[in-house]
Amino acid sequence: METLKVFEETRILSVDDDDFNQAMATAIFDDYPQIHMLQASQGKEALEVLDKEPIDLILLDLIMPEMDGFETLKRIKDSPEYRDIPVIVVTSKDEEKRKTYQLGANDFISKPYSPEELKLRVYNHLKIKKFSELLYGIKDDVSAGETSSNSHLLHLQEAVKIAINSQKKLLSKLGALSHEDNEKNEKSIKRMGEYVKLMAKLCGLNTKEIDNLYYVMSIYDIGLLRIPKEDRTDITSKVFKSYPKLGVSVLEDLEETTLIKMAKEVMLTHQENWDGSGYPQALKGDEIPFYARIVSLVNFYDELTMGRPYSEETHSANDTLEIMKREKGVKFDPQLLTLFVENFEQFRELKNQWT
Repeated sequence: METLKVFEETRILSVDDDDFNQAMATAIFDDYPQIHMLQASQGKEALEVLDKEPIDLILLDLIMPEMDGFETLKRIKDSPEYRDIPVIVVTSKDEEKRKTYQLGANDFISKPYSPEELKLRVYNHLKIKKFSELLYGIKDDVSAGETSSNSHLLHLQEAVKIAINSQKKLLSKLGALSHEDNEKNEKSIKRMGEYVKLMAKLCGLNTKEIDNLYYVMSIYDIGLLRIPKEDRTDITSKVFKSYPKLGVSVLEDLEETTLIKMAKEVMLTHQENWDGSGYPQALKGDEIPFYARIVSLVNFYDELTMGRPYSEETHSANDTLEIMKREKGVKFDPQLLTLFVENFEQFRELKNQWT
């Protein structure tokens, strides 16, 4: 499995009192010299190893002497120091799966190990762990004012790549950072996704387009993470208006799938206005890509009803509707705005549901 070779030094702790199972688990990763297999025969020994070694993933059997897997898992997940380490529990019994899932297990596998299955599960969890570490790095970059650094750009690029290739739902965690000052959790990303999904359905887009556009809404504003916090409050400044192009640069080295192509298009042009007064290219009318016109409309609705770091004032849904009507043919595609107005109650319901 070539994908495991992307990881640098990696330590996997196998906790099992069966020597044959330990030997099998170790042999599966023999072709990957950067992956180091550590062993423990029961829970107390596993905790001792964790105290001494930086562990990236734990493979945990349940039936062991002295301290079994259930107690070991509980102690790991109760520890602030170890709880983020992914734990793959060795079991095929549904009852044990339910119990260990409640204790915080991240995944399950049965014995005897299927080499390809074990490698795939290890790969997926190491990727997710890496993504979490990148999020912390991105937050640190923002706090330290290093948003224009090459390392910050690389953190963003790698995080997006992991999410796109592993689990697209991770994109919401990354996108939530774009408005961290104003939106404290991922409900805002979900709300925007639901808005755009509804608008896309009303426009008659196909299922794949709707699905892609939904995920695009997690990262369409990611360029904001490339400008300093103090510059995110002045929407008239040159620095702020650079964020659409900065967002596109995060995706430059990714494979040009339909999702990535749509994301670039939306990132770059969702701040364009129907009358040509928008930025960064002053596009006008049908020059603005259709997907971006949809996003522009729902983004403005959410901005007025929920606020943003650069505009904390909020309006009621009805007042927002009246403001948007005045932007027909100015900021918005007239036909899209008409469609929005005709179905306004559905958008109001989504706002109430996801606020």
